[in-house]
Amino acid sequence: MASKPIFEEVKKKVESNPAVLKKVKAVYEWQLTNGGETIKWTMDFKNGAKIQEGAPEKADCTIIMSEEDFVKMMQGATSSQALFLKGKMKVKGGLQHAMKLGEVQKLVQRAKL
Repeated sequence: MASKPIFEEVKKKVESNPAVLKKVKAVYEWQLTNGGETIKWTMDFKNGAKIQEGAPEKADCTIIMSEEDFVKMMQGATSSQALFLKGKMKVKGGLQHAMKLGEVQKLVQRAKL
């Protein structure tokens, strides 16, 4: 599972940069597809930096994309805007919440995954 180390890095980075929590403040559900299988992850930035495998009870924003595109996006090889415009990333719920994830993405990209 290529995405797991990225979610672990997100958790470390957000915990060490609590100012990001104030900017993001939402619950995200990630649905990452990989060969017919869907992997679900939760990023809960309303209640600290809770990041875990599995779907949340209630998400403010659900993002659906391939695991491969997720990895590329978090590594900075492509942007969320490009993926969204190409139809490779779908967003359910508040688009404003999805746009705030750029703050998290910047932290992770600095880690040089």
